Amino acid sequence: MYDKYRNWALQRIGPINLGMQRQSLEKLVLEDLASTEDELEKLEILDSYAAYCKRVYRQELAESSAALAGQQLGALLKSVFSSQLPEIAPLQRPRPVKLV
Repeated sequence: MYDKYRNWALQRIGPINLGMQRQSLEKLVLEDLASTEDELEKLEILDSYAAYCKRVYRQELAESSAALAGQQLGALLKSVFSSQLPEIAPLQRPRPVKLV
């Protein structure tokens, strides 16, 4: 099966810049649907667009999950690393003995 929108950049569904002309993938899909008479080809266009939307969703899910995991892991590792670092204390300087 041919995936017509496979090479579109994965970004949130919405406007996409195409040179000087501002066009969205949704508008392109509607134009493609209007330009074809074959019902099977229309279904393939819709299937291809649905696959694109799923790829965008997966990318957003992976990015947000990684960010959340990073935040949680960072909070956990912060206390572990701080407990393993040596304590900081002022330098001990020798003092001369005072004779009375």
